[in-house]
Amino acid sequence: MRLKVVLTWKKVLALAGVGMAGALLVGWTGLVSIAASSGHFSVVRWFLGWTMENAVETQSTLVSKPEDLDLEDPSLIRRSAGHYATGCAPCHGAPGVSQSPVVEEMVPSPPRLEEKVAEWSDEELFWIVKNGIKYSGMPAWPAQERDDEVWAQVAFLRALPELTRAEYAELALGGEVVDDDLEAGGETVAALDGIVKNALTDCARCHGFDGLGRGQGPTQHTFPVIAGQPAPYLLATLQAFSHGERQSGFMEPPARRYDAQVLEALARYYSEQPKLADAETGTLFPDGAVAPARDAPVADPVSDRATVGGATLAPSWQDEAGILEGEGDLSYAAVPMAASAGPPSSREELLELGRRIAFEGIGPRKIPACQSCHASEPEGGNPFYPYLAGQPEWYLSKHLQLWQEGQRGGTAYAHIMDEIARNMTDEQIAAVSAWYSQRPRPHTNEEDTVPQ
Repeated sequence: MRLKVVLTWKKVLALAGVGMAGALLVGWTGLVSIAASSGHFSVVRWFLGWTMENAVETQSTLVSKPEDLDLEDPSLIRRSAGHYATGCAPCHGAPGVSQSPVVEEMVPSPPRLEEKVAEWSDEELFWIVKNGIKYSGMPAWPAQERDDEVWAQVAFLRALPELTRAEYAELALGGEVVDDDLEAGGETVAALDGIVKNALTDCARCHGFDGLGRGQGPTQHTFPVIAGQPAPYLLATLQAFSHGERQSGFMEPPARRYDAQVLEALARYYSEQPKLADAETGTLFPDGAVAPARDAPVADPVSDRATVGGATLAPSWQDEAGILEGEGDLSYAAVPMAASAGPPSSREELLELGRRIAFEGIGPRKIPACQSCHASEPEGGNPFYPYLAGQPEWYLSKHLQLWQEGQRGGTAYAHIMDEIARNMTDEQIAAVSAWYSQRPRPHTNEEDTVPQ
């Protein structure tokens, strides 16, 4: 017997409707197992994995890897190690860190990354770290605007398979080894209980107890210098991270981990750490010159008067164009009034341009003298302005670029830098970043140990 079936659009739509109704009916009954204890059927597990791999491969084609990026840079690897310990290791484990039995019962179960990173390209790893994966427990990066942080995490993932237990502990946990097996994420040293001493240890895994940043040799300038920064600035910065007003996948999670009292204690502690090699009346600069200490507070760079806590302060010794006022103000700067024609052709010329911007600014471009707000002598100045001397070159350059792009954020005073950064050329950013990175750094403690 032969059946003759004629398909029409009405029949096709009817069949589709029946199929959808059937699916809804099955879902409504609640008989579909969603229990992690039962796992997936093999074919379902294969299909989901196959779909995920295809999606990552296709969508990562839009990822552009920076040309100057070196994923083997030791500084880049160290920069993201601490975040891996608290953000990744609790699920994925690490050298010397076992996965929790609880995590192993997740469906899908997070893989140990030492065994998996080689299966993905750099661009694919970037896509996964930045975007996460739905229905897998893999979160997206907390700060979507910070591709630089995501690439740093990719650099660490590339190094992960070759790390020994001791190397991982040194990079990610401040060198501390816990009992016979490191705890996932280093909870013992990660301060998940909010106690100030443990919170300080959490900070020190990256910034050191001295606030100068961990790392030596090629990794010496991995982290920004927070030692001796004004306590109000440090606290306001931590609060900005905590409230999402400043973007950083590295800093937002720890800043939200602690309450206001702990953040205040951390800010106070690091503000009291030694900073620059200060002379009695000022800060040492090249050629033996000494910058005189300021007797009056510095004004807001975009106005002629400053306010702190609602009070109007005295006028600045910086004029409307951002140039330091008076012949005596530049006597210690020794900066030539005219730079060479054209862009700097050498490192020395780049540093000279940076020095001139720091002390004189560039009036026609509405770029004030950096030192008018960011010198290292806080007396009488705005306590919400950080000093810049000795900060890593990459850090200063990157954050000026973030301000240019409107993605920096920060304290209530951060907006002052928006227009200034937009008025700067890439060359000027490179110059001033290089110059400040060469300024005397804070005294380094011989041993970076937990304060008693």
